Amino acid sequence: MRGLRERLNPAERRLRIAFLRGDDFDLGGTTHAVRAEFVADLLTRAVDRTAYPGVALRLRNATVLGRLDVRQADITVPVSITGSTFTHVLDLTNARAASLVLSECTLPGFRARLLQVRGDLDLTRCTITGEVNVCDARIGGSLTLDGSALRAAVEGHALAAARMTVTGDLSARAGFSAFGRIWLSAATVGGDVLFSGATVRNPAGPAIDANRLTVGGSFSARYGFAAEGGIILVHAQIGNQLNFTEARISTTDIWALHVGGAQIGSLWLTFAAPPVGRVRLSGLQADSIFDHPATWPAELDLIGCTYQLLLARSPAPRGAPLPPRQVTVRQRLDWLRRSPDGYAPQPYEQLAAQYRHNGQDQEARRVLLEKQRQRRAALNFPARILGYLLDGVVGYGYRTWLAGVWLVAFWAIGTLTFTVQPSTPRSGATPDHNPALQALDLLLPIVNLGHDGTWRPNGVSQYVAALLILVGWTLTTAVVAGITRVLNR
Repeated sequence: MRGLRERLNPAERRLRIAFLRGDDFDLGGTTHAVRAEFVADLLTRAVDRTAYPGVALRLRNATVLGRLDVRQADITVPVSITGSTFTHVLDLTNARAASLVLSECTLPGFRARLLQVRGDLDLTRCTITGEVNVCDARIGGSLTLDGSALRAAVEGHALAAARMTVTGDLSARAGFSAFGRIWLSAATVGGDVLFSGATVRNPAGPAIDANRLTVGGSFSARYGFAAEGGIILVHAQIGNQLNFTEARISTTDIWALHVGGAQIGSLWLTFAAPPVGRVRLSGLQADSIFDHPATWPAELDLIGCTYQLLLARSPAPRGAPLPPRQVTVRQRLDWLRRSPDGYAPQPYEQLAAQYRHNGQDQEARRVLLEKQRQRRAALNFPARILGYLLDGVVGYGYRTWLAGVWLVAFWAIGTLTFTVQPSTPRSGATPDHNPALQALDLLLPIVNLGHDGTWRPNGVSQYVAALLILVGWTLTTAVVAGITRVLNR
């Protein structure tokens, strides 16, 4: 690099002095540019730290000409470049750096696969017209993209960060926007993933593709977040919240939100509007789920979804806690019926368990009754007929009091019939004729009240007597079958 140093332009000479001193160097108002190869030489040269203890690159308002290639380099000095324009892609592939700040810069791309940064990687308020590639990178601090605009090629990645490890936060807030896919598959973030207020558009597929993402804190895409394209978090592990409060998600593909098989502390589905597209919670394990009936999706998969707490929340101003909202069991049953794949028993059993856990036994029984009614539609004709009978007589064992209602109704019919058309005594001694006891004796199988065998019905009352016997056995069979079904659940 001796020849390079001998032909430095005035801006580069002054930058070299500022670099050794660790001073800010502002090229604003000048026409001189800085060559990328000269910047690379500064970043990779050996510097006597005894003579220059504060050495650092702090550059402002510069134009960096050429390709800044520091692949596999060991950058030991702090780097802060602000308000500058790079004419070519910045390449940090497999490099090692102490910390790296690019603020308010314009770049045609950022390549940093396998990059290792001991501190923070800060790309705040940058405009990047090509892919940002930090796949397999290791960042000891946080990755910050707040306010940046990423513009990928059609069907490309705006941010490719698969298998990346970040010890701190991944922050893309405060007006962050991306055109193209945000790829976070198998990435690990020790702190929070923050997309609140961001806009992500990917007409060619998912807006955020984060299969097997691991987050130690929360994944927050709240107030002002908008995604045109699905959010895919299959088998993700999120220690605290996955929060979509006041977010908007739409897709022309299938999945607006897919968290199948994920493990999440609490899931907040309190959207600003119902997601456009299908929401899949199948196989999700969550401690708690919060939602709002007004923003339930039209299609919702819940098979295998388990939770300890299910609550609805009402909207609230930003910064205020969302107040609880009452949701009726009828509304929750509508929530369960939104699956486009039809009936499955597990979502009903899970909701009933939630009601029982809250001491709401009546609501739990209603959910389990609806489960049997939905199941009935898939049975063959004879089984459906039996199902209708069990439902009408005892509510599949969850409304056994219905048998008492039917018993009283037919007892009244029998009593009226035997009063209007009295029975005649059979041979032998007979007790005094009592129409009510005669009707009850016919209705109750096995039990003998002494009237069935001593009084003979006449005319139409014979048919009523036969009906009472048939109804009695039917009610008894239905009650036993219903109770057995409940006990064998």
